[in-house]
Amino acid sequence: MDNSNPKINKLEHQESSADGSNLLHENYLKLQKVAKGILSDRYYYLKLKAPGFMDLVIERIWDNRISLSHYYQQNGDLMADPDMEIIVDHDGEMVKAAIFKQDNLGIYQSAYQGDVLVDDKLAKELNDFLGQWLTNIMEQGHIPYSAYYSSEMSLVVGDVSFDEEGNEIVPDTIESDEMEI
Repeated sequence: MDNSNPKINKLEHQESSADGSNLLHENYLKLQKVAKGILSDRYYYLKLKAPGFMDLVIERIWDNRISLSHYYQQNGDLMADPDMEIIVDHDGEMVKAAIFKQDNLGIYQSAYQGDVLVDDKLAKELNDFLGQWLTNIMEQGHIPYSAYYSSEMSLVVGDVSFDEEGNEIVPDTIESDEMEI
C-alpha cells in the first residue's frame, strides 16, 4: 500500500508562466535585482526605501532562507504587512515562497514544513504573489539605505553606508575586486 501524501511533491516542476519560463526562476531573478547583496551573502540584513511606500526589510534567516517584509508600527508593536519567508536554491537559481504572514488580518499560511512541500496549491498562490510583489517593489524604486555585513565579510567592521542612489559606499578596508555586490 502506498502511504505517500499526494500533496507532498517537488515544486521545481511548478507550472510554467505565460512566456514558458519557470516562475521560481523568474522570482529568483527578480529577487536578485532587489537584494543581490543578500543573495550573494554580502549582507545578512538589508533595508530599502522608496518615497511614499513602507520600507522593505530583507533578512537572511538561515543559509537557505530569507524573509522579505514591510512593517509598520501599531501600539508600539511592529506589524508585518506582509512578511514572507522564502527558500533560496542558489544552485537551481530558484526561490520558493514558504510562509506568508499578514499581521493586521491575522493571516499565517505555510506551504512547507521545514523544507518539505505540504500544500502545492498554496505554494503556487504564494509564488504568484511573490512574483507580483517583487515586480511592484522594482517599479516603486526601492533602494538600499541600511544594511549589516554578513560574517562572510569579516574584514569589514562597522555599518554599511549607501549614497542617495542606493549604491554602497565601500570602506577603504575592502579591495575593489572584493567589492562586487
